[in-house]
Amino acid sequence: MTIPNANKLVLPNGIRVLTEEIPSMRSVAMGIMVGAGSGNEIDKEAGISHFIEHMMFKGTPKRSAFEIAHALDSVGGKMNAYTSKEVTMYYAVVLDKHIETAVDVLSDMFMNSLYDTKEMETEKGVVLEEIKMYEDTPDELIHDLFAEKILHGHPLGRPTIGSNETVGAITRDDILNYQQRLYSPNNVIVSLAGAIPKNIIDLLRPYFEKLSGVDVVHQMPQPEIKGSISLKQKKTEQAHLCLGVKGPSHRDKDRYAYSVMDNILGGTMSSRLFQEVREKRGLAYAIYSTGSPFRDFGLSYVYAGTGKETLGYVIELILEQFTSLKKAGITKEELSRAKEYLKGSMVLGLESSSSRMSWIARSELYHDRIQSVDEVFAAIDKVTHDDIVRLANNYFRDEDLTLTVIADLEELPVKELHC
Repeated sequence: MTIPNANKLVLPNGIRVLTEEIPSMRSVAMGIMVGAGSGNEIDKEAGISHFIEHMMFKGTPKRSAFEIAHALDSVGGKMNAYTSKEVTMYYAVVLDKHIETAVDVLSDMFMNSLYDTKEMETEKGVVLEEIKMYEDTPDELIHDLFAEKILHGHPLGRPTIGSNETVGAITRDDILNYQQRLYSPNNVIVSLAGAIPKNIIDLLRPYFEKLSGVDVVHQMPQPEIKGSISLKQKKTEQAHLCLGVKGPSHRDKDRYAYSVMDNILGGTMSSRLFQEVREKRGLAYAIYSTGSPFRDFGLSYVYAGTGKETLGYVIELILEQFTSLKKAGITKEELSRAKEYLKGSMVLGLESSSSRMSWIARSELYHDRIQSVDEVFAAIDKVTHDDIVRLANNYFRDEDLTLTVIADLEELPVKELHC
């Protein structure tokens, strides 16, 4: 899978248009990706990226909120959006014969949303309820708590959803100022994949060539990473923990070796942590390792949900695996299995038009070009045992170890961390 039909065109105003024709498909996925998310917000704007995502569906001069939803529903399509720390994406998937509808609706929302003040107040209520739901979900909340603690005030450490105070204070002018700052043509990628018509550029051009703005330059400060141990007291049945360190960025040359190491550590049911903590000892239902890569740096950590009485033991077992990777490395079998798993899961994950659309957009956003799958495969195949040991020693350092816990506890069973 080399993505041979992926093409890139830059409109005169700077918007990048990516297309991948997949003749075997009958669907088309279209996305509008903005290189802006919660990490680009100033303190008082916390949550505005996510709130704008909500407001995009609330009406334009051409369509009401109902008519926006009805337009895609009536042709059997789907439309949605998401906001992350560095990206906001608006997307639709339709049958090929309905691509003109998808283009018209998505571009209308993106270019012409009203941000009606009455609708804004109604939607604030929706987002505030979403915040309550998020606060009531400790296995989600713990991830943001970890980012907040390890990044020590860095913008990427804030929750994407914002807070009651900041969301409640958002005004229409705040939205327009934020978009003027970040929704500029050079920070927007229009991506399509699937059964794309030959005239797609002619179809898109009238909608998007009107967008203007000053070029966005991404200059994110590097965080000060230093380890800590913290407890958020909350009435929960389980203790939820994240334990980790700094990790590689989206553009780090070691990102593929990290993916192999992460897979071996806790990425699958046959991984070390799953086997040692869940299968052999029955100490957790959910335990896994994961990474949160950003443009210029990343985070690497383990999540687990366990009993209050077994919390200390689970932390000990996780640290033992960090130490084992540093000192003993991995087996040939583990290395081979992890490589094949990553390649297989990658291909399986790219078998829909929406996943291919997202792939080429993210590739362009972070690498300024469309990466081929074969290129990634080659990089994974080059990973060696020595790469894993080197990475483990570079990342799993005592001074960076950060532990965050949400639990119904007065104090934690550990006072210091070593691996």
